[in-house]
Amino acid sequence: MQLKSRLTYAIHRRKSRWNRLSRCSLFVVFLFSIHALSAQEGSAPISEIVNQLRSGNNEQALTLITVQIKSYPQDCRLSSLQGVALAGLDRHDEALSAFDRALAKCPDYLAALEGAGQIRYARKDRAAIPILEHIVSLQPTNLPAQAMLASALRSSGDCKAALPHFEASSSAFANRTEWMEGHAACLATTGDYGAALAQYRELQAAQPGDIYLYDIAFLEWRTGDSHKALATLEPLLASGSYEPALSLGSHLAEKLGDTPRAVDLLRKAILMTPDNVQNYLDFASIAFAHQSFQVGIAMVDAGLNRMPQSAALYLARGVLEVQLSDETQAAIADFEEAHRLDPKLSLSLDAIGIVKTQQHDNAASQNLFEEQAKMNPNDPVLHYLLAEQLSQSEAANDETLHRAIEAAKRATVLDPHYLPAHDLLARLYLRAGLPKLAIEQTQIALADDPNDQEAVYQELMALRSTGDREAVQELSQKFATLRQANAERQQAIDRFRLEEAKQQP
Repeated sequence: MQLKSRLTYAIHRRKSRWNRLSRCSLFVVFLFSIHALSAQEGSAPISEIVNQLRSGNNEQALTLITVQIKSYPQDCRLSSLQGVALAGLDRHDEALSAFDRALAKCPDYLAALEGAGQIRYARKDRAAIPILEHIVSLQPTNLPAQAMLASALRSSGDCKAALPHFEASSSAFANRTEWMEGHAACLATTGDYGAALAQYRELQAAQPGDIYLYDIAFLEWRTGDSHKALATLEPLLASGSYEPALSLGSHLAEKLGDTPRAVDLLRKAILMTPDNVQNYLDFASIAFAHQSFQVGIAMVDAGLNRMPQSAALYLARGVLEVQLSDETQAAIADFEEAHRLDPKLSLSLDAIGIVKTQQHDNAASQNLFEEQAKMNPNDPVLHYLLAEQLSQSEAANDETLHRAIEAAKRATVLDPHYLPAHDLLARLYLRAGLPKLAIEQTQIALADDPNDQEAVYQELMALRSTGDREAVQELSQKFATLRQANAERQQAIDRFRLEEAKQQP
């Protein structure tokens, strides 16, 4: 099998593209402690201190607290009030110490928890999280604490844990822009694109302009509407001032078959941010798809001139170089350099293994894949490549077939949406005389992509072995239609390649 078909997954699947959903921080400022203490004053001195704090007389309140605390050093209320007064004077380190002293004596004292939590939250200190969690465990209806906890968890990267707290505080904060942005971003991060899209559209309606267009377009694309996503993105593309929009627009244009525009937008993105490796990789991917290998190499060379330590760029150039001729020395040199720069980039060794396969050095190739699969047990690409290599082994036997099936199954478990692995597993099951299991794999693949020609073919072969003539006839017609459509699509790709080639010096 050619390098193109085996590394397409790696080029497209291993991107960190379009994860730039808008960032925000939710800072809800409430002076919890005064309200919490006012309900439990219990003495004339405490009442007077609270009245001074309510009036903004922090210095006077602090003087009264100092007198009282000498007589009652174990009183959690006084330490908490001291923290409030000091915070009012912007003496936050001292305030935090006062709240911590109160908590050392009374770990469940709500006023001290709120004061300490608020200061640490304002400082974006992760230590605010357990304090806020303690508050909501004691008082689940404390909506400001729920909102701050949601924001703090999101900032720490734990959107899954943040979502219940966003929901809990929605009745009080659903109309606050910063709260809505945080909630929407977490919904998107956890894969609930439909709910996130609805939230961003509400934000856009409340604040018309360009600020949320990228987020909306990104989510429209993720929910399967590339046409609408590109239309939403047009104002940002017209202004040409936001690089992520140019990159996303390029991807959408290519997906919709407008390759010249995709290339133009990506060139603009590269000019705007010439040190963004991912844009060079995207350009290489387009060049790869349209068999414009030399053009892709030239762009990757430009990227390497700026970023000579980029392992990913060496890998991309090697992939393109393999396509130009049977001479693979330059490609292998690039793959080896990629591995030297980033030993964790297993694909560089995968690529060497693939080249060795093409050179008919199957034993060396299989050894590489097996070693890498052991070193990277959770990498679906490696298990897929190993399965494919085993399936083509010269020493094919039942044991080799079983190992190939197990490797392909592992790839589908690690990435349930990795279509080539499902296609390969179906083919292996057919070889093992298990047509029903083969059909299960083809149906999984076709649920993700109804136009997966390989899956349709494997299902057709499986149905023939079961003798279901009616189903075979229906699937044969579908296969013929797909072949024709794919041939037309390839002609379009070749036309662009030829037109582009004419423009090269």
